[in-house]
Amino acid sequence: MKTVKLTLVFPVLLLSVLLASCIRHDEGPTGPQGPPGNANVKSFTYTIYPNDWIASSDPNLWYYDKRCDLVTTDIVDFGAVLFYLQETSGKLSWISLPSTSLYRDNGQAYTTEYQPWHSDYTLSIQWIDTHPVSPRRPTWNCVIKAIIIADYPYSVLLSKGVDLDNYEQVANALNLNSME
Repeated sequence: MKTVKLTLVFPVLLLSVLLASCIRHDEGPTGPQGPPGNANVKSFTYTIYPNDWIASSDPNLWYYDKRCDLVTTDIVDFGAVLFYLQETSGKLSWISLPSTSLYRDNGQAYTTEYQPWHSDYTLSIQWIDTHPVSPRRPTWNCVIKAIIIADYPYSVLLSKGVDLDNYEQVANALNLNSME
């Protein structure tokens, strides 16, 4: 008889504990709405000063590497990093990178190029000048905006036909103006 009572008491006790754990506990009032944004998109601006450029073994190439913990392996494999350069003539618009500019020296045409790239935890910009004798390096502050996008929002941008070279379209589509 004692075993029958224990056999009945144990399941009833176990069921009581399970049911008690399912009871909803109030957690307090809901907080205020946060600012609009997108958890899958990060944006920030940084400056490369003239003395920050590092000369490579190629006399026509300088580069700058910036550590960026936001550029994870998942971003490298499935997401995107968009780079924009702030235009310096006073318009304060953003130029999509990579970018190539033409200049002339004694009637001969040469180019300068900004080439961005990213790898795990690193953002890089290369500056290339094709002048064979006296290539120049940037002597101005280069303001760079990086937009780091996880896979899903990047796919949505592409499907909606957003021009990724146009910073204003990207900023509007990703609601970046409210993030800054």
